[in-house]
Amino acid sequence: MTTLLRAALTSPVALASPFALALALPAAAEYGPVESQFYTLEVETVAEGLEHPWGMAFLDEDRFLVTERNPGTVRLGTREGGMGEVVWQAEDLFRPEGETERSQAGLFDIVLHPDFDENGWVYLSYSRETDRGAALVVVRGTVTGEGEDARIEEVEDIFVMKEEDQDSSGLHFGGRMAFDPSDNALFLTVGERRNISRAQDASDQAGSVLRMTDAGEPHGDNPTFAVDEDDQNDSPDDYLFSIGNRNVQALGMHPVTNELWASDHGPLGGDEINLIAAGNNYGWPFTTGGDDYSGAPMGVGETMEGMTPPVHIFGETVAPSGLTFVPDGAEKAEWAGDMLIGGLVTEGLMRVRLEGGAVAEEEAIEIGRRIRDVQVGPDGMVWLLTEHEDGEVLRLVPQVN
Repeated sequence: MTTLLRAALTSPVALASPFALALALPAAAEYGPVESQFYTLEVETVAEGLEHPWGMAFLDEDRFLVTERNPGTVRLGTREGGMGEVVWQAEDLFRPEGETERSQAGLFDIVLHPDFDENGWVYLSYSRETDRGAALVVVRGTVTGEGEDARIEEVEDIFVMKEEDQDSSGLHFGGRMAFDPSDNALFLTVGERRNISRAQDASDQAGSVLRMTDAGEPHGDNPTFAVDEDDQNDSPDDYLFSIGNRNVQALGMHPVTNELWASDHGPLGGDEINLIAAGNNYGWPFTTGGDDYSGAPMGVGETMEGMTPPVHIFGETVAPSGLTFVPDGAEKAEWAGDMLIGGLVTEGLMRVRLEGGAVAEEEAIEIGRRIRDVQVGPDGMVWLLTEHEDGEVLRLVPQVN
């Protein structure tokens, strides 16, 4: 068995080598070994019976929190296996009438503050019911209690999507978050709510990546976007970091370069990887590598003057959700520096190697379940959430091929 490098800087705790010696966790009888280019991966089931799990955060070496999209609960788990008590629940979830089965609304991501060990702050994103329909919100709470007595308390709003941008659609919320540890800035993705023109409206928070302080205020160094000359009453939104995004649910900071990377859902095909930088317009819906769901062409193609092209367009539909990096530095770390992306449609893990800001290698690792989130845990292993009504927490334990 080999080791893969030390912990991602996005984790609040110091990680051991990502593929260190496995703990004695219950084996998943339904999963056989998974073959990849460098490893044979043993798939272990740490917990099961979760209802559409969406996001995951490790409190320490023994405990982690998982969000369940609907019913909007946060559950406490342990690395020995199984899920314990509900530690928090969103009581005001948006649930669109008449489209419960296809709705994407609910409780989304969970991230810990970079100084979690000192302040205990945890951040949650979800869709809240409002008079206009739904608002994407971020709340901040404090984790209290030891061991299995953990709770999330003192929960307060830090960001609520502004009223004029709220609507009743049950689709394309985005909701993924990531912290910049250099200044504790919080990034939040907002989908275009299945209204494609909103992604090009710089007065609208939909179809964008937002950047705010850890208290939820617009970041002082955010760029200023130009608004349409015909919209004389509109002004650019102060939270915008990038626009022209469709529905980003895979977002992560590179642990060495501190760059923000995202993988965005295309329409029919056209899932892409983007390096997200301040002030960039990523083109949706003018530029895309995919087609309309009817099969008709969309936009002008993959590039357009004034738009930032994707770093990579996948050749197959991935439906990306969850993104992390395996940091550099460990001996014999065959995945060192690689980007890992969860695949809902591909039902597995996408391993992407970047060289010089471009994709040099891409590998699809089939798991056989829709992967909603991917993390590197305190034990150094790759952990996955499966996005199902009977969702699971999985752990990949590799051996050298």
